[in-house]
Amino acid sequence: MSTVDQANNQGSKITTALNVGSGVNIQELATSLSEAELNPKIELTQGKIDESELKISALAVVKSGITRINTALSNLEDTSTLTTFSATSSAATSVTAAPVQGTSATPGSYLVQASQLAAPTRIISNEFSSATQTLNSGTGFNVVVNQGPSPGVNTTVSVTDTTPTGVVNAINTSNIGVSATLINKSAAVTEQARVTFSAMTSGQSFTLAGITVTASGSATAAEVAASLANLAAGGSANASDKLTTSGTISGWTTESVNGASVNFTSTTAGSGVTDLAAASDANSLLSIAPTQGVADSWYISVSGETGVKNQFSMSSTPDLGFSTGSNVLSSAQNAILSVNGIGSINRASNSFSDVISGVSIVLSGTSAATIEVVENLSSLRDSLDEFVSSVNDFNKELDEMADPDDTESAFGGSLANDSSFVSLIRKQVKALVDKESATASGSMSSFRDLGMSFKLSGDIEIDETKYTNAVTNNLSNVREMLTGNTDSQSRYDSSDKGLALESRITLLGLIETDGILANRETNAGSTLESQKEALAELEERMSNAYERYIKQFAAMESIVQRSKSTGDYLEGQFKAMENMYSN
Repeated sequence: MSTVDQANNQGSKITTALNVGSGVNIQELATSLSEAELNPKIELTQGKIDESELKISALAVVKSGITRINTALSNLEDTSTLTTFSATSSAATSVTAAPVQGTSATPGSYLVQASQLAAPTRIISNEFSSATQTLNSGTGFNVVVNQGPSPGVNTTVSVTDTTPTGVVNAINTSNIGVSATLINKSAAVTEQARVTFSAMTSGQSFTLAGITVTASGSATAAEVAASLANLAAGGSANASDKLTTSGTISGWTTESVNGASVNFTSTTAGSGVTDLAAASDANSLLSIAPTQGVADSWYISVSGETGVKNQFSMSSTPDLGFSTGSNVLSSAQNAILSVNGIGSINRASNSFSDVISGVSIVLSGTSAATIEVVENLSSLRDSLDEFVSSVNDFNKELDEMADPDDTESAFGGSLANDSSFVSLIRKQVKALVDKESATASGSMSSFRDLGMSFKLSGDIEIDETKYTNAVTNNLSNVREMLTGNTDSQSRYDSSDKGLALESRITLLGLIETDGILANRETNAGSTLESQKEALAELEERMSNAYERYIKQFAAMESIVQRSKSTGDYLEGQFKAMENMYSN
């Protein structure tokens, strides 16, 4: 409406300047009258909308506070996580121990010793010259794997790629619980070579293994060989009055001279070895013959899982050596251990968590170890402190929302007109401290038995002496009271529930569907929508009132204008008659 008002107002000013009409600004008058008629109602309705929006926000804060309390209680709900445990070993190189997350352990000292470690079956094949050596003349064949204790179960693995690599792939893709790999044994071989030298004349030279030898005169083959005998890695050539040398020997060592020959041994083992060769020998003074080189020597290695139940044997046609006794490197066996004097405990693996309750053990040796299992109560106290803090913070927020004179806090006075709701919510939360557990145990039946009580201010506090006495002398009773000695118990379970879960159910009844808080949120939302609709109607009525006034004042302006025109006409006629008679 403002754009129309501006245009009409401008038109009214022009009319007034021309001394046309009544001289009244009808747009301003129409606006003032319509606002005087409806603004009080609009402002009142807008105020109600603001209150409703603030209340809805406050209810969200109430829900958030209850949810926080509920979360704090959930940390007290399961027996396995109420406290934490630590496990340490006195001989970690032989036995390691750790608590199993999400389970309860029994504190104490445990003497553990293994007499035998679990091991897998390990079998190797015969030797192959390469990873791609053709087997069985290129014709496909089968490998039979017999698994489990005698008589075992046979599984046939079909080999279509008739190479050692193909055998490995066939075994691994059969998914029968054994794995195969190729191993190149040649990596352990060190190369040796015999170098036979020739006589040299002045000016002749050669370079070998990093050393350059140049003849300054005539030298026999034996003299040349002697200059390079008995050299350690990085050493310089032996002095000779007939030879000059430079550089140091690299990658090789040498042995004693044997006539005109010297044996060289590589300092590099494995596939990185390269044949000994002269870097320069223009006069063919050297004859190099490898005496032991790097020859490929491939084996298929097959292993399974540890434990007697996972033992296996293998055979094949053609015979790849899997069934040869000397190729069976180890047979599967169980770990055998004793705990606190109880011996002959068998496990298929060296890692297990079912011997000492709540403790995972890994064996790596046969030395005795003492495992200390300790219960840590800090998690219990942290959870209780969070419960207390969440309730105290919640009550503070309720106080601010219920105080009609609170103008400083964000939601001060937002629920001042709903004191019955605030009182009910506060009462329900406060009652949790006195709530009796359905799984009360010994002298432990409520949060008060853990030292909780209310201060004069209404805040909860924990009496340290009472709490310490409870967890020191009655921890099992505390656990049963809070958790019912259960884990992940359903709220719909008909059996008795621990205090923490029962308290959570009480709170969930407030915030879930059909709970008092959910109903308040629904009602507040409906009220807000109605108020917004009422505001829209009032604004429309104001617009209509303005248009009505404009029409009325426009008609008045027309009458005034016609009256002015008639007066001006008559005035003109009288002046004309007066002039006629005066002449």
